[in-house]
Amino acid sequence: MTTQVEPTTRHNGWRSGQHVASVLASRPAWVIVAVIAVLALGFGSVHPAQPSSSARIAHLDSVIKCPSCIDLSIAQSDAPIAVGLRAEVAAWVHEGLSDARIKELVVARFGEQALLVPSGSGADILLWAVPVVAIGGAGVLLAVYLWRRRRLEASR
Repeated sequence: MTTQVEPTTRHNGWRSGQHVASVLASRPAWVIVAVIAVLALGFGSVHPAQPSSSARIAHLDSVIKCPSCIDLSIAQSDAPIAVGLRAEVAAWVHEGLSDARIKELVVARFGEQALLVPSGSGADILLWAVPVVAIGGAGVLLAVYLWRRRRLEASR
């Protein structure tokens, strides 16, 4: 004996798939997705209030340039001056000096190039901002070009 599949079963399955697609295409669904994304970014950007002294030392060691090396931090270098500077940084952290004060001491001793991270003023900002702006501008120009091309093709 042959059993027949009811057409309503297949039709209901198709309708539920169509319903899911229409819900995902609706504006409230995108608003919910945007709210979830903003909340996730907000929760993800929360940092602990006080880093441990070992974390501070590791961070400072990674941003202070080895004076005798070309582009290595004192954390990456085994040069005698880097080893000595790492010991000084650890001592300064244990004495209670702030990160900014430790950076000031290093800059006073070795010059502005002693930090691997730019100071955030003057020419340093330009050195970081110009490439970002150039890449962003190129992306905008590409998007406008593609949008106009698609519009021209659609009008033909």
